[in-house]
Amino acid sequence: MTYIATIQAQKQTFRVEAGEGEECQSVQLDEQTFPIDWRRIASLTGDASVQSGAGGHFSLLIDGHSYDIYARRITKVDQKDSETYEIFIKGQRFEVKVEDERTRLLSGLVKGAANSGIASVNAPMPGLVVSVSVEQGASVQAGETVVILEAMKMENDLTAPITGTIQEIRVQKGQAVDQNEVLVVIAGEQED
Repeated sequence: MTYIATIQAQKQTFRVEAGEGEECQSVQLDEQTFPIDWRRIASLTGDASVQSGAGGHFSLLIDGHSYDIYARRITKVDQKDSETYEIFIKGQRFEVKVEDERTRLLSGLVKGAANSGIASVNAPMPGLVVSVSVEQGASVQAGETVVILEAMKMENDLTAPITGTIQEIRVQKGQAVDQNEVLVVIAGEQED
């Protein structure tokens, strides 16, 4: 599984490639792979049945160095497609935002040009257009699905980044598209 981890205060971002579940034996940070031994020592509540994603006290052996880590999930109101963790390592506190790489790619490629009131929905990866659920001139709400793209054997709902009117549709059902290709252009609503 691939994740994007951002250390909030330092604004550093790392691509983390990890195996599934307890059997993860290595981690890839950006382009470098490190062998790891990751063990839960205790859960935060003392209840061993608490999910590993909730936090706890961990022992981490990475690239021959041992770390004692305390981690807990922080709930943020505006956060829907990622999780933030408070991590304590060697007496230092870090807030780390963790996102699934696919989710980040999908949300990051829906671009809006705030100054012009125009936004575009771009293909987050190469794929095949399964359907276009809007017509030129139609009104659309922010978050409404405008195109469904099949990529990597999964259907991805691509949504309008702003409320407005469909100005241009550049694709049709069955069309193959490249990464970053503009699929739909939306003119934002004008404020009075």
